[in-house]
Order: sequence, then C-alpha cells, then structure tokens
Amino acid sequence: MNMVKSLRNKLLGLIDAVNRYPLTMLFLVAAATVNVNMINNEMESYSKYLFTFVIGALLSAVAQQTFERFFTKVSERFLLMGGAVVLTAGYLFAIRSASTFNMEIGTKTDVAIFALIMAFIWIPSIKSEITFNQSFMSVFKAFFTTVLFTIVISIGLYAVLLAVDQLLFSLDQKAYGHVMNVVYSLFAPIFFLSFTPFYSGKKDAGRVNIQKEKVAKAVDTPKLLGILISYIIIPLTAIYTVILLAYVLLNIRGDFWTNNLLEPMLVSYAITVILVYILASSIENQFAVLFRKVFPKVLIPIVLFQTVASILRIGEMGITHGRYYVILFGIFAIIAGVIFSFFPVRKNGLIAAVLIVFSAISIIPPIDAFTISRESQINLLRSTLMENGMLEKGEIVPNTDISIKDKKTITRTVSYLDSMDYIDDIGWLPDKIFHYGNFKNTFGFDETYDDTGQGADGSQMAILDWDRSPALNIENYDRMVSVYIDDDQKKGTGTVIPVEIDQHNYVLKNVFDEKEIYLVLVDENDRELIRFDAKKAFNRILDNQKELKGENGTLSVDQATVTKENDRARISIVANNIHYYDSKYNAELYVFIQIK
Repeated sequence: MNMVKSLRNKLLGLIDAVNRYPLTMLFLVAAATVNVNMINNEMESYSKYLFTFVIGALLSAVAQQTFERFFTKVSERFLLMGGAVVLTAGYLFAIRSASTFNMEIGTKTDVAIFALIMAFIWIPSIKSEITFNQSFMSVFKAFFTTVLFTIVISIGLYAVLLAVDQLLFSLDQKAYGHVMNVVYSLFAPIFFLSFTPFYSGKKDAGRVNIQKEKVAKAVDTPKLLGILISYIIIPLTAIYTVILLAYVLLNIRGDFWTNNLLEPMLVSYAITVILVYILASSIENQFAVLFRKVFPKVLIPIVLFQTVASILRIGEMGITHGRYYVILFGIFAIIAGVIFSFFPVRKNGLIAAVLIVFSAISIIPPIDAFTISRESQINLLRSTLMENGMLEKGEIVPNTDISIKDKKTITRTVSYLDSMDYIDDIGWLPDKIFHYGNFKNTFGFDETYDDTGQGADGSQMAILDWDRSPALNIENYDRMVSVYIDDDQKKGTGTVIPVEIDQHNYVLKNVFDEKEIYLVLVDENDRELIRFDAKKAFNRILDNQKELKGENGTLSVDQATVTKENDRARISIVANNIHYYDSKYNAELYVFIQIK
C-alpha cells in the first residue's frame, strides 16, 4: 500500500511540475523534437536549436522562481515568461550567423547555462528565511536522486527494447535513441523540477504553511551525506591541503610561478573547498565546524598565489580563454574565501551573485574571454614578428634566423588562433596555415614546440616528412581516400565518402561519438564492415612524434601509419599532419581500404 501511495505521489509531483513550469515544459518538448530530428537525420546539425531550447528551458525556470519569490499577479508571471522568450530569441539571434557550433559559442553557452543554474539556486534565498546553502542542498539532493532514477529507468527500458528486438521482432536501431531521448529530454528534467519545493514568497499564506514541512525536508542534510562529508571528504581535503601548502612553501621562489600542471590542481582544490563548505554549512559536528572556520582562510592565500602566478604568465604567453577563466575563477575564489571567513552564513548567497556577474562579464563583449584572448594572441604574434623583422607593410617576411623561444611563441599563438577559427579575421595571415607546408613557407621554419612535442598550452603537432618519404606503397589495397577530420564537428556524422570497389558501393563515414572519433566503412546495405578508432590512432602517431625530441623532427611513413583489420576489411591511415589543441584534433589523412 505504501509503495502504491509513494508511486501516486511521484506521479502527482510530475504533473504539478508540468503545471508549475509550463513554458519550461514547452521548451523541453521542443528540445526533444530537435533530438528526434538529429537521430533520424545524422547528416544534419541541429546543435544551435537544441542549445537554444535548453537555454529557454533554464530561463523560464528562473523566471518561475522569480515570480514565486517576488510576485503574485498572473500578469507579472506572463511578463516574466515573455522576458524568458525574448532572451531565448536573443540567444538564437546571437549564434545564428556562425557556420558551426564552435568552441567560442559552446563555451559561452556552457557559461550561460551555469549562470542560470546558479540563479535558479540563489533566487529562493534572496531576503528569505532559507539560506543559499539550504537551497543548494535541495538542488544537490534533487540532482542525484534524478540521476539515480534516470539510470534505473534507462537500463530497464533498454532491456525491454533489447528483449523485444531479440525475441519478438526486429527493431530499428534508432528506436533506442528515441526512447532514451524521451527519458533524458523530458522525464529527467521534469522529475528534477518536481523536487523543487514552494519556497516562501508573496503567495497565499495558507499554502506557505502547508509547504513549510516540504521545504524543511528538501533542504535537510541526509544523515549518510553528513557522515560522508564529515568523516571522509573533510579529512581527505585536509590531507590534500597540507600537501599543497607544503609545495607552495617549498617552491615559492621557484617552480610555483611557472608550473602549468599545478594550475588545474589548484582550481580543482578551490572548487572542492567551496563545494564542501556549502554542503557542510548545516552540519554541526567537530569536523564540520573546524572545516568552516579554518579552510576558507587557507583557501585565500593559496588561490591568491596561483592567480598572481597565472597573471605573470600573461607577459610571456598572452591570454587564452582558458587562462582568462582561470584568473577570473581565482578572483572569485578569493572573494568566496573572504565571504566564508568574515560574513555570516546568511550572506553566502553573495557568492552566487558574484558568480553570475563574473559569468556575464566573461561572455559579453568587449571584455569577454574570447575577445580579450583573441586580441592578446594577435598582439603577441604581431609584436614577436615585428621584433624579428618579419612583418613589413602588412605582409609576413619569412625568417629562419630567429630564436627557438620566438619560434615557439609564433607556433603557439598561430596554433591557438587557428584552433579558434580566428585566422580569417587576420589579413596578413594566410588561410589553412597548417596545410601542406604553408606554415614553413609563411614563416621560414617548421612548427616548433617544446622538446617533448607538446606546446606550453598542451598543443601537439605530428607531420609526415615528404622529402624522406615521397612515395606511398599502395600494394594490396583497393582504394585510397583523402580525409580531413575537424574535431569541431562533435557528435553525429561528418564527412561521408562513397567508394566503389569491384562494382560494389561502399561508404566511408567520419563519425563523432561523444568524445570519440571513428572512421566507419559500411557496405551498400549500410552494414558496418569495420570501425577504425581514429582518436586512438592519432594519439599513437603523436607519441611517435614526441619520441623524436627534435626541434624540426618529422615522421617517416611507418611512424605516421596505423592499421586495423578484421575478416571483412582492412583500413590503414597515413597522417599527413595531425594538430592537437585544447582537447581537439584536426588531421589530414590518407585512408587505404581493402575489402576481403
């Protein structure tokens, strides 16, 4: 009986969430519809519309939170909903001119989503008896409960579909995608919203009294979570803090100021401390109380030192959007440490306001991360070229006789500008700068990275030496195909190349699957013959490049070749060049195909 009642309450909660957030529901349905089209039409990219509807769903949820907290009239609710629609349309207008959903648009969208989530958490705590920490706890619990239920339902539905497919009748493979689309695009967000209680605001006093018990339950810290935070997470954080402090003190005059590997560790540490502080704010045991008193004060000097170190690197390496966000987050972490250390708990909501303001600054020109980084890298490249007499009357003059440091600076800045698609905006830089020796023809020297083959910003380049290997052996292969892989595609199918062998039609597809990249060969019945893991092959070739450890080392054919075969087909790739930067791969390949 209790189980039936619980299930009934959950279903009623879902219905209430739909009634409470109608505009959000419409945006979610629109997003699900876009996903249907993406599943049915792999060749088409609907990313702009998908993210537009996601932004719209978040804006409308924030609008509803604002209405419940500060307003009562229906007309005010419609005005807020109208504002959400206008802002959503503004987002679509801002991104519609871009040909692809590139790194800049993607990052700005991620930041906007993060800011809206913070607003969703913060609004119920503004001038309220509920603190920001309590609102955060409510969302934290709702998120993980939703994840658990969604995973269980996904596994169950997948098992049902698999049973039908194997035991009763064949299902189209796209059926799995359509079912998961409903679960993740509609059920999961609505289920999450169903956990959001009615916080106190300008509403019916009777309903407020009824909801008080639900609010208290929603913001309460579960006993198990309290134990996990107090006796496991806090002690581990303390040990990590001691190690970091020891490193900072021992290297304050040396590697600390130039160690790029420490930067992400300290950012992760700051995020951990802030998150644990918020979650531990309502726990009243010795570990939690000591953590709240000590760790925010320890956080301030550690983050301050790292922020200064990041700023000092600007002079040598310029600003990238990554470093911009590291510095901005460092400033935020210092402010958060001060708020946690010297302000009462009820003022912790200030960190949400700071985060929202910083997020807006980082995505709105002219002081956003990408405008600043673009200008910084262009200015660094221009000044380096002018110092070496390589930029005259708006044209680049090749010069082989410059320092290794300046070669690395030129390579690094050009790599960044190319990876961000800024080359077209620079009149004195040729298009496709890394294609077919254009770099050497332009600057007079090959791309120059650190001795390990990896640039200071994590960039890597592998190049085939055509002078050493002017001919390729195509014996035992049926066809050779030229393929260019651009990792900006992300998800779905990129290049599709028809290949005819012995009067049979085959297709070579470049498929982006989440974080993976594949070359897939299918026959005329769309049956997969072989799947080649391109990302794995790229990493292997880049490792071969690293082993050369030379300033201008280039690869032989053997070093640039990776092969995979099965009982149906064989594929070999020969990499003309591979460029890795900011977790993305761009590569020019020759693909050799043999049908068995």
